[in-house]
Parts: sequence; structure tokens; C-alpha cells
Amino acid sequence: MASPIKMCENGHNICESCKERLSDCPTCKGKFINVRNITLEILAATAIYPCKNREAGCEETFTVDDRNKHLAICLYRSRKCPVSKTPHSNCSWNGILLDLKAHIEDKHANDTAPNHFLMSLCDLARGMSYCWYAFILGELFYFTFKTENDVFSFGVFHCGPTEETEAFKYGIKIGNSEEHVTVTRKCHSYLEGGLKDLQHGKCFKIFYDTVLEFVSEFGHLSCELEIGREKLDGFSLKEEGKPSFQVRVTPCADCSPSYGRHKGIHYKFHYQLPSENVVLIG
Repeated sequence: MASPIKMCENGHNICESCKERLSDCPTCKGKFINVRNITLEILAATAIYPCKNREAGCEETFTVDDRNKHLAICLYRSRKCPVSKTPHSNCSWNGILLDLKAHIEDKHANDTAPNHFLMSLCDLARGMSYCWYAFILGELFYFTFKTENDVFSFGVFHCGPTEETEAFKYGIKIGNSEEHVTVTRKCHSYLEGGLKDLQHGKCFKIFYDTVLEFVSEFGHLSCELEIGREKLDGFSLKEEGKPSFQVRVTPCADCSPSYGRHKGIHYKFHYQLPSENVVLIG
């Protein structure tokens, strides 16, 4: 039972979350009163509780505050496959995190990419969002981009436990060999949230007007990306050293640009990249 703990007119206790769903006391049908049981709240804060996922196999115990923090990253919490969040995905898998990697290797291992590649965001405009996933270095990574108001945001999320995610870093270079913006950061676990909402501290943010300087005449933004375990090999600054694997990503189906040069979604491409290793996503 978590604070605040309220009471009914006959002295029976009930937590706030349960009280909000009931019209009267479940024990005596008496009316609730706006009085807290402070003594019981102090006892409840020091009590030890099992994880809510105990039946699924979690054997850890916590105080009520620590339990709530644990639930967000619990390995035994039922979750949907991260791939289901991407456009046009029909993956309906649902299970615990301990089984996720086996599922990914079984169903999504063909969606592989090298750890150093090029990505083109098609028809960039304010109000657009893009997402893509790939099996890289034997792990599943989720890439998400968003243009909102005057900010361009980007994040890379590792689909695994937080302690495993700490080994991975990513780098992104926007621009060309002469003028570019380069950022390297650590990856975050998708358990921390952010696959849709790019949270402060878990993503790279830059002014949208700065990004527009690197958009092609066709309205597409080219990025060079690298995923590394423990370290990055470094971006190539010479055009002839660029990676040959390229992926082109169209805007997510649920976004609509607020204003910009290119309006609408689901565009056709105005050009073909010379590499034969081009993957179309969207």
C-alpha cells in the first residue's frame, strides 16, 4: 500500500489509487473522509514488497519507492516487440525481456545492417518523424528522428537490458566532408523510454535551421552513422571513404508537416543513389 493512505468514516484504510476507483469503502460501504493515516504511511514506506512480476519469475523485493523504479526495467515485465513500433510492422510478439533476444534472432535477424552506414531522411520538414530499426553487431537498435518547432532530435536505443546497453556508443555526422556536424554519445536502453518521445538527456538535439543547411536540393537529409561496442572507429571525412551500405527512410505515417518546402507524406524518390546496397524503409 503506497502513500497517500486515506480512510473511511469507520477507520478503514485505502490507498489513493484504489480510492479514486471506488465510491465507498470496500470493507464497510462507509463514506471516505479526507484524512490521511500518517502512521500507516510511515510503516508502509519501510515495508518490503515483492515485484509485481513475481509470477513471471522475478524474485526481487523492494520498498515501495524502489519497487516502482524497478518495474520500469524489470526483466520479467511483459513487453511488446520494439519492432512493432515501426511503420508497417505486423509483429505481434509479446513477452518478457529475457526472451526478446531469442525472438529478434528468430524473426528479425534478416533486418541486418553493418555498424557503419549512410541514412537519408526523405522530404525533411517541420513536424516530421522518422524511425528505423536494424540488427547490428548481433543486437537490435532502434533509430528515431523528429523535427518539432525549431528543434531536430535524434536518438539511438538498444533493445536490451540497461547493463548491456552501457557497452554501446553511437556517432552521427550530418553534412559532408567540408561542412558537417558530428556528435558521439552513448546508446540508451529502450527500457528507459524514448522510442517515440525523445527525452532530454537521451537524445541529440540541434537547431532545425542548422540542419536545413545540409538538406539536398530534393529535400533529403543525408547522415552518416556508426554503432560501436565500447568505442567508435571514427567517421570518414573523405567522400571516397564513405560506407557503401545506404538506407532511405520515409516519414512515419502518423506525422504531418506543419510547414516547409515539401508537404505531405509517403513521397516517391526523386533520385537513385549509385550504391547497390540501398535499402528502402517507409
